[in-house]
Amino acid sequence: MAEVLRTPLSNVLELNDSVEVAETVSGIPEKIFSKMDSTTGDIEEPPLKKLRSITDDRSHSLEDRIKSILSCCICLNLSTLPMLQCANGHLMCTSCFYHLFADCKLKDQQTSCPNCRCEISKKDCTRNLAVEKVILELPMVCAYCSHTCSGREIKYHESETCSKRPTICEYFLLGCDWTGPFHCLASHMTSCEYPKKTGQQLLDTIRIRKQTYDAEKKCLEIALDLLSLNEIEVNDLVLKPMRTDDFTAQLYFETTRFEALEHAWKVRACINDNEPNPHATVTRWLSYQLALKSN
Repeated sequence: MAEVLRTPLSNVLELNDSVEVAETVSGIPEKIFSKMDSTTGDIEEPPLKKLRSITDDRSHSLEDRIKSILSCCICLNLSTLPMLQCANGHLMCTSCFYHLFADCKLKDQQTSCPNCRCEISKKDCTRNLAVEKVILELPMVCAYCSHTCSGREIKYHESETCSKRPTICEYFLLGCDWTGPFHCLASHMTSCEYPKKTGQQLLDTIRIRKQTYDAEKKCLEIALDLLSLNEIEVNDLVLKPMRTDDFTAQLYFETTRFEALEHAWKVRACINDNEPNPHATVTRWLSYQLALKSN
């Protein structure tokens, strides 16, 4: 008992601290304890998250990394369409660019790049031919089968040589509506009933198709007659976004007055018959009205 009392107080405190440290270390998982430096006693911190992502990217193939770099920043796909870029170099395929441009016009907003938010327009965006040529040399997978070929050959493969490309029956004009993969066409032709039908049975189908053909032909003839008139004037019209004075303002488009055939005219148009939020719909149509502004 006397020996314990003669022990310095500092040694007792150090002894208690060592016991607490031992208890704390015993509760540390083995994975963390294995990272402890034996010389200094410090725990090695794990690498930063950014460094781990860089090492993960290196595990991908060079082709995959090039595809991710050259992909459209909107749809994230490697498109064979012409590629446009904003002032800061972000790539967009023409399909996504015009879709983005149309959405902003419907919302009466300035079109901006989805990455850097810089203003973009048809004049500001430039075409990147180098990116287009590189994309044509990269391997692409067929949309109908698992065959892989270069982007330069993918269109020909999908339309001409792919065995799973969609096709129609050879007797489509007689009324057969069969559609399916190309490799099933031969088996369908052996069982198709239209070659075995009589002429009287085929007349009903041909009459219906002829009515549709005549209606389309009539529209083209009317357009041809209008273009054949003696007095024709051409005007470049620009539809500008406008809003009504109602409590819930509706967006419509209107041109300035223009002269044609000795009269003043104006064109007014709306999207989806003034449906609210037309930019959120997939199917869109344009309704327009030609208004006479002078007697």
